[in-house]
Amino acid sequence: MSQEQQGTLRQAAHEARDWLRTHPGFGAAGLVVSLALGASGAFAVVQPANDQVVVRQVLEVVQPVTSYEQQSAALRAHDFTLYRSTETRSTDTAGALLKRMAVQDGAAESYVRETDAVRTELLGPQDRLVKAEVYPDHRLKQLTVSWLDAERPGRYRQMTLTRTDKGFVHQVKTGSAEMTVALAQVNVRDSYFRATTQAGIPEAVANQVLDIFEPVADVQREIRKGDQLQVAYERYLLDGQILGAGRVLSASVQVKSGSHQAVWYQPARKSAKGDYYTPEGEGLTPALLPTPAPGAVITSHFSSYRIHPVFGVGRPHTGVDYAAPTGTPVQTIADGVVTFAGWQNGYGNAIEIQHGGKQTTFYAHLSSIGVRVGEKVEQGVEIGKIGSTGWSTGPHLHFETRNNGVAEDPMVVLAEQRSTGIAASEREAFRQVVAQAQRNWDMAEAIQLASAE
Repeated sequence: MSQEQQGTLRQAAHEARDWLRTHPGFGAAGLVVSLALGASGAFAVVQPANDQVVVRQVLEVVQPVTSYEQQSAALRAHDFTLYRSTETRSTDTAGALLKRMAVQDGAAESYVRETDAVRTELLGPQDRLVKAEVYPDHRLKQLTVSWLDAERPGRYRQMTLTRTDKGFVHQVKTGSAEMTVALAQVNVRDSYFRATTQAGIPEAVANQVLDIFEPVADVQREIRKGDQLQVAYERYLLDGQILGAGRVLSASVQVKSGSHQAVWYQPARKSAKGDYYTPEGEGLTPALLPTPAPGAVITSHFSSYRIHPVFGVGRPHTGVDYAAPTGTPVQTIADGVVTFAGWQNGYGNAIEIQHGGKQTTFYAHLSSIGVRVGEKVEQGVEIGKIGSTGWSTGPHLHFETRNNGVAEDPMVVLAEQRSTGIAASEREAFRQVVAQAQRNWDMAEAIQLASAE
């Protein structure tokens, strides 16, 4: 550095020192700015000593930014794992799910997409809880997917996808989920589903409540602002996390038509079927459903004589005709066993179901059959679809109820088959279940009141 340059720097330092002495409040700010400017590369440190100023020039070599591969290698050298979790969505693809979990791993995405068993388990119709263990460079280490088994209440399925030195492998296991009872109180402000959603009630549970009270009230349409609902339902956990909801155990609702309560009761006898009852022990589910074709219109009743629409001659009509578009679902009106499923002369595609004792039901002119002989069917299950096969002038269902092979008026039979009540031998056990249901409803209301304060 020349003497002229040294003199200029010395003069500038003296001026800076004098200015800071008269403006002490700016010292810190001046220091920060200096460091900030110096961070870009070479910078000068000016240190006044008495009347002499020594100038030292410090040069710092800045290393170039490493490449992505070098950064990834450095990250992999550190032995730690990132944990992330989410729930599957109905619109998910393998790529979308992994991206939402910040996984950037083409090999993992390809394995999921190309392995049918893995893709099916991961992206099934049920909501699934997903956990991912991810390396710092966003590669997948392990993916764990857990969900309730829809066909086995209280059981869960879990698939684990693991990276190995040879690629990805997967395995599926099953086990028992932890069952707890969830309580909820709903204060309706507008619509039923908006109110249940705001109360944290799963959609599956909200739909169950509608089905339970369907024989006595149309809850979704009748519910009004100010009405209330208390519900207790099964909630299943795995490692402390919620997997999903199970059966509604009890529900109490106040709607336009009045107050309604329902309690689930399973008799101790293994062969007995559980059902919903009023606290007084009266069944809510009718022994026979009111119609085999919901939404269809009755066009012809049971009669000992009518003019046949195809042959134009007088013949008895041994059933009831329900008119509806081709493809309309047909349901069995009670539990039973299929004793016939196929083509039967003028009836076209037809199904006969034995319901115990000597009672059977018969469904004819179907466009398709969805059951087979010997199959056990539950009340309300779809067994076929309305059509116009056999001797028919248009799409409709011919429905019969028979006792020991003799046709009876279906409308009379359906009206007489009311729901059954709790047997005398089950009364004490049922009373205890009702008492627990009442405690649950009271607790749900108390929790809601406490949270509102």
